[in-house]
Amino acid sequence: MRIGNNSQGIWQLLSRMNGGKANTNMPFAGARRSGAGGRNTLEDFLTGHRKNSYGVEGMRITANSKRIIKVSDEMKQLVLDDVKKAYYKYNGMSGESGDEWEASARIKNNYYKTLKVGDRSAASWTLQQLEISIGRKAASAVKEKIPGWTHGKPIPAGVLDEIFADESITSMVSGKSSRTKGLDEKI
Repeated sequence: MRIGNNSQGIWQLLSRMNGGKANTNMPFAGARRSGAGGRNTLEDFLTGHRKNSYGVEGMRITANSKRIIKVSDEMKQLVLDDVKKAYYKYNGMSGESGDEWEASARIKNNYYKTLKVGDRSAASWTLQQLEISIGRKAASAVKEKIPGWTHGKPIPAGVLDEIFADESITSMVSGKSSRTKGLDEKI
């Protein structure tokens, strides 16, 4: 048995997978990577400045991450629009289009880059909690209007129009209500 020849065959295979390039230190040609520069370097790891796949530093989950902070109204509106889309288009489910999710994730990650590094993961947590709150509120309102409804079953558009026009949901984004407080004011 000749180990050297097997090793040579593996290198040839890796080279072919890399589009025929001899430099196997480069990522494979077929590898899916974000174009946003999310690759961590050795220096990033050594200094603790790790980035997520969108190139956003400071997204590590720590005890300090799970806190509600003030986020922009545009981001709150984006979350509301995503939840609305999930109800109008997919009957309360997350949907099948990875492109829609990716577009929303890019917008959020570009927003996180505008924040202080220490607030970035907390902003992500805040938006996640807002999305969960709006989704639960909408689901309970649908169940109230359509007994027996479960996620994925059709919902009449008129019912959704009424639910998403309700002050109890719109106030979660604006924070201006006599009945409920916005997410920023609750916690």
